[in-house]
Amino acid sequence: MKLPESKAALWVLGVVLVLVCGLAYYYFMPVAEVAIVRRGTAISAVYGTVRIEPAFVVHVRAQNAGFIQLADEFSAGRGAIGKTVTKGQLLATIADETTARQLKQARADVQAANERAKLPLPSQELLKTAEDNLHRLEQVVASGNVPAVEYEKAKSEVNRLRGATENERIERDRNLQSLEETQKKLEAQMRNSEIRAPMDGLLSAVGTIDGELVAEGNQLFTISSRKTYVRGEVNEEDVGAVKPAMKAKVQLYAYRNEVFSAKVSSVQPAADPDTQRYTVILEMDKPPDNLMAGMTGEMNIITGTHENALLVPTRALMVDQALLVKRGIIQKRTIKPGFRTLDFTEALSGVSQGDRVVVADQDKLHPGQPVRQRRVDVSKK
Repeated sequence: MKLPESKAALWVLGVVLVLVCGLAYYYFMPVAEVAIVRRGTAISAVYGTVRIEPAFVVHVRAQNAGFIQLADEFSAGRGAIGKTVTKGQLLATIADETTARQLKQARADVQAANERAKLPLPSQELLKTAEDNLHRLEQVVASGNVPAVEYEKAKSEVNRLRGATENERIERDRNLQSLEETQKKLEAQMRNSEIRAPMDGLLSAVGTIDGELVAEGNQLFTISSRKTYVRGEVNEEDVGAVKPAMKAKVQLYAYRNEVFSAKVSSVQPAADPDTQRYTVILEMDKPPDNLMAGMTGEMNIITGTHENALLVPTRALMVDQALLVKRGIIQKRTIKPGFRTLDFTEALSGVSQGDRVVVADQDKLHPGQPVRQRRVDVSKK
């Protein structure tokens, strides 16, 4: 029996509308990102925060007062923070015109004294004449033509002039030494006015501006070493479980998709008086090449393990609740957690191997809601 053509057309149109509505409903259905519950090694860990710190920090202070002039490389002031500096590199000069003028005069005085030292001493010519006369008298005194008293008188004059010459030499050397010491003292003062980098590193702080009047002892620059270390902090109630040589996992915010292996190097014996948190020093096995001071992140210090445990992504948990997807419908489950880390939590009950748990936007979903699923691979976590 054939349907009338008008009824057949309506039937086809109805089927098309049902298909379109079904596709539209499916297309606009919420998407749930899910991960598969699997078995693996559950880890007991102490959670903490980390910060990359420079191994050495040196504060450079002014050794004298005056107006500071920044070196050309650092004339941008705080804009130069992060630049590389080398040991001995000139950072700035503190102008001291009085010392500079005194040093110029001292150098001139030393040069003049050295030139005078090349000239004969005033008594030297007289001594030479007296020695020549004494030598002549020695040759004729034996003949009796010259009285002995005349010879003794000449001999006394030579001795007197030798003493005078020696005194002049001592006074000349003493004067030259005094001038040289004055020059060295002024040169040391001028060196103090030159602010130079005490080590290789990075300029991490500038505490002055070009042309500013600074006082002796003012902190002008901070230089940090390129070598860094990982400084972690844990709560007081957790520090008792942390021991040197324990393994740790570090995740830095600058490297969101990477987890770095590390171990505990030491635990500082005193807590921060403000936060009551304890400092833990870590050593990273393979730090990234461009690890920089100031980077922050999180860590898990591993204190125990359970093998063949059910693992749920930690981000799937809302305290002890999780959303599962069964046959395309959202279900709510209560999870009894065991060992927990930043990435995975041991599920002692509430889920089974192979279950699909929602790992994102849980606040936008509710039990009984149909969803489309998009699987997320968390195996690298």
